[in-house]
Amino acid sequence: MDKQKRNTKSKQLVMNLLENSYSALCHDEIEKQLQGKMDRVTIYRVLQGFCDDGKVHKIIGENGKTYYALCHSCEAGQHHDEHLHFRCLKCETISCIDEPLNIPKLPAGYSISGIACTISGYCPKCLVQMKTFAIILLLCMVPFNLLAQYQIKVADKDTEQAVVGADVYFLDSKTGTTTDENGVFSINTKNPAVLVQISFVGYKTFLGTLTPHNESIVLLEPSHFDLQEVVISGNSSKLQGENVANVAQLSLANNAETQGLSLSQKLAGVAGISNFSTGAGIGKPVIRGLSGNRIAVFSQGIRIENQQWGDEHGLGLDEHGYEQVEIIKGPASLLYGSDALGGVLYFSDERYAKENSIESALSSEYNSNTNGWRNTGAFKFSKNRLHWNAFGGYTTHKDYKDGNNAVVPNSRFHTGDFKTSLGYTGEKFISSLKYSFLNEQYGLTEIEENAESVTKSRQPELPYQDLTTHLISSENTVFFDNKSKLKFDVGYIFNNRKEFDVGANLCVRPIQENPPVHPKTAALDMNLNTISYNVKWYSPKLNDRWALTVGSQALYQTNSNSGEELLIPNAVTSDMGLFAMSDYYYTEKSYWQIGLRLDGRHINGKQHGNENEEGYFPVFSKTYTAFNFSTGVYQQLAKNFALRANLSSGYRAPNMFELLSNGVHEGTNRYEIGNVALKTENSYQIDVSLDYKNEHIELFVNPYFNYIRNYIFLQPAPSNSPEGGEQSPSFGGVGEVHIYNYTQSHAYLYGGETGFHFHPHPLDWLHLEGSYSGAFGKNAEQNALPLMPSQKLNATIRASFSREKFLKNFSVYLQNQYSFAQNRVAQYETTTAAYNLVNAGVAFEFHFGKQKVLLNAAASNIFNQRYYDHLSRYKQDEIYNMGRNFTIRLSLPFQWSIGKKIS
Repeated sequence: MDKQKRNTKSKQLVMNLLENSYSALCHDEIEKQLQGKMDRVTIYRVLQGFCDDGKVHKIIGENGKTYYALCHSCEAGQHHDEHLHFRCLKCETISCIDEPLNIPKLPAGYSISGIACTISGYCPKCLVQMKTFAIILLLCMVPFNLLAQYQIKVADKDTEQAVVGADVYFLDSKTGTTTDENGVFSINTKNPAVLVQISFVGYKTFLGTLTPHNESIVLLEPSHFDLQEVVISGNSSKLQGENVANVAQLSLANNAETQGLSLSQKLAGVAGISNFSTGAGIGKPVIRGLSGNRIAVFSQGIRIENQQWGDEHGLGLDEHGYEQVEIIKGPASLLYGSDALGGVLYFSDERYAKENSIESALSSEYNSNTNGWRNTGAFKFSKNRLHWNAFGGYTTHKDYKDGNNAVVPNSRFHTGDFKTSLGYTGEKFISSLKYSFLNEQYGLTEIEENAESVTKSRQPELPYQDLTTHLISSENTVFFDNKSKLKFDVGYIFNNRKEFDVGANLCVRPIQENPPVHPKTAALDMNLNTISYNVKWYSPKLNDRWALTVGSQALYQTNSNSGEELLIPNAVTSDMGLFAMSDYYYTEKSYWQIGLRLDGRHINGKQHGNENEEGYFPVFSKTYTAFNFSTGVYQQLAKNFALRANLSSGYRAPNMFELLSNGVHEGTNRYEIGNVALKTENSYQIDVSLDYKNEHIELFVNPYFNYIRNYIFLQPAPSNSPEGGEQSPSFGGVGEVHIYNYTQSHAYLYGGETGFHFHPHPLDWLHLEGSYSGAFGKNAEQNALPLMPSQKLNATIRASFSREKFLKNFSVYLQNQYSFAQNRVAQYETTTAAYNLVNAGVAFEFHFGKQKVLLNAAASNIFNQRYYDHLSRYKQDEIYNMGRNFTIRLSLPFQWSIGKKIS
């Protein structure tokens, strides 16, 4: 007996197999694993001995085989194995389920000597394999939440108490969440580096790259400063106060203080930005005296191309669906290529809904001056990895009234827009597909001696223009294990520009009977198709100090004409650029930036018409190249002082209108002649900004000097009188017009902006803001450049209050805008008198239970000032800008949770 209980080598080998197996083993399986170490008979004797000693019990399988599994509380001769056995249908293993088994009470006369109960199904190992296979098949159709989840706590840096309700925004995926009652949020990703912005009232905004598997807490530093926004238009995301480049920001999401009917007019509220307008609805932003083709506009990650050389139409964007716009003042060709000589407008899409939620909003706005309405709607959906946004709106305005309450005929306009985006957040990549549509119809005012009575219709009369833009793009970001990332954006833009006018080929009723019938075909019909891409690779930060960005941009563009009138010929434009930029972080309070870029652009224009006649375009083919650089530094000089300094270059190839114009430019009453010998414009700007900030006041001073080589502009012909000297060629009997030629000269632009923001603590409800902006320009002959904006002073006093009752937030503001007289004018310009505008407004936030209601009311030009803006195209026709206007806007935001909150 004692001999049988000895722990022999054979017993140890068999016991090791049973202990290391997650399922019961049959005799054949044991023999196979111990092949060469033990014979079949010995294995049988060892197993039988284990059964007799209460160490192993037998299980009879459905296939008739005997399986052996370890016992847990049995003794020699006394087995207590009343538990379930599980047989896997896939791998055919048998496992013990160590859960107590409820033995039913048997009728009298029955005696239990043993229990054997087997359940068939799939074991955990096989079930995982089957699920994995199913997930692979469905991955492209159904988003599953399989990301690694990490918990991050947000706390006060001084007290380490949790910050509840902090706003957490993941910049790469454009998704967000808030911290829970414990100050905790989750990061669901396998990406080793996640760019996160965390903000909360009373704290400095945090912006940093978190390593989820190493970090578990973020400490926010208490501060009385306003929350800082993040600049994303540069090569790396920075807080506004720490960015090297001079970037201004304007919020477009329910901003009660932005005034104006057009998007460009609202942008003009930013220091250094003006509005080159055609009536109330059409506007082009002017950055430090430069506009049109000298300003690059980016939306959905790609450059907007919509015949931007034309003065008679706007940006081709509707503000609905954008969270903010970033305005780069000065040359930015390094990152954005040709046309970024004067600056960049970078529109940031509204972020997706918070994780696992649905958000929507309805908004309606009324303008008294134009009897105009603007109605918009939004819908956002976010569930695990999948995100979807949709925006739509319609705007309609009648003719506006000036400061004399005189109606400006045919200044009416209406627009319709739709925008949607579908985003997907993967383990190692983020992708989104976006589409936007915009249709705009603008009436063009023409003053005639025998003008007809003003109609009250909302439909534009002749002449008017119809503009349609389709934009589809795909934005993609791929993350690598070394913390680098690749961003690739590709897009297609279709822009159609039509102008309808009364012409000899159009059906026109006699003017004394009825207004002209709207023609079915456009006099001017231009299609612009543009395919473009942007690709950037961001290196990981090396030695915690140095980072590199390299990239490429390119576009292929075709312009075709369908109408009888041609402003530019059918043409093909293609360009490509390569660049590299590096950031060097000397300390947390000092870093430098430097970059280089090489560009090439080729233009092919087709011949049209007959030589020496209006509308003739010769064959044109030319290549333009440019080399650009940028360098800058951010340096914190003292606790509250910071310095930003930049030296950068930019370039712009001449556009087809400047190269090949040959005819009357309607609306300007000029016969314009292009110049095929025009060279590339090159800009070199020095920009310095000094900022001071403490708990009560913020100050900034931002001077600049911009030298532009080969600046292109219109020059009157030597003898500009139709009665004698050089006159326009014959062009179909049209009356007298002046002749202007496109020419070039070196130009010098200089000026700057300065301002303050006073927010005394503890009077945190009070805000006083003011700014000055001035832009001056002259050519090499010391003559003033055309279309330079007036100097401006803006001052605003604002009070904001928060309450616990149904009126949650309340704010009121009073604003004064003073524009200096503009007496520095070009040869063919007229001076403009000074004017002063006073605006005011209130904003309410009501809470009825969980429902939020936003109500804004504003009044612009309260005293009905009669004035000309120097950059108004209607000024030459002695048409004043808009008079007094009252605006009221009602917004209803909604939000629902759609499942367990992830973060």
